[in-house]
Amino acid sequence: MNVSILMGVYHPLSEISALRRSVDSILSQTFREFELLICDDGSSCEVRTYLEQTARQDPRVCLVRPGNAIFLPVKLNSCLSYARGQYIARMDDDDYSYPTRLERQLEYLRFHPEITFVGCNVGLIQSGKRVGARCFPEYPTVRNFYMTQPYIHPTLMLRRECLEAVGNYSEEKSVLLCEDYDLLLRLYAKGYQGANLQEILFDYTVPPTAKGNRRMRHRWNESVTRWRRFGEMGLLPGALPYVVKPLVVGMLPEKLLRKVK
Repeated sequence: MNVSILMGVYHPLSEISALRRSVDSILSQTFREFELLICDDGSSCEVRTYLEQTARQDPRVCLVRPGNAIFLPVKLNSCLSYARGQYIARMDDDDYSYPTRLERQLEYLRFHPEITFVGCNVGLIQSGKRVGARCFPEYPTVRNFYMTQPYIHPTLMLRRECLEAVGNYSEEKSVLLCEDYDLLLRLYAKGYQGANLQEILFDYTVPPTAKGNRRMRHRWNESVTRWRRFGEMGLLPGALPYVVKPLVVGMLPEKLLRKVK
């Protein structure tokens, strides 16, 4: 088993079209030697029924249900405990992976041993419509994390050993809704290097508002995470303005923030 794909699902509604599209995009990949590990604690009966039917039809799908795994880091770590792959890929339940995504990323990691994890550029989907694209640095540095994260979490494919070296995802409440930012900075602090394929291999769903679904307590979590991780890497006090940046953004009026973006 070469690749294990982790998907955390929390979908309490009965409408499953986005989830179905996401799962189908993985099962239709040109690279086929993978397992798709799905933790769906907290989802609706319709979601559970659909996933159980899919798992019966495709042996590559494995449902992980430890019970009481509501938050994403717990779901992902639960999936990791069952994963058999040498490479670990991510996927979210409302996004879409282009057919060659896994093939291209796996090929890249095999031919670039100095790179530990790889993402890609993305198309942006909002309320079911394509609204643009987002391109990232090919070889992000720590400084690229100052303003915003230079990767899209669900696009990532990682070598398993790097995740194990940093203790997988943190389940601390202080990193809730910024667990990906925390993980990537811990990887950089250990000296690991990531990259982004300079092609669009993924459609990423963005919220309808400029502030997204993040409340001030989640923005506080990000500021705390920035303070800890920047401090560990000796970037303070120079990076202090970027530590408070999430809080400043949260206080801006929606209309003004939309114009800025």
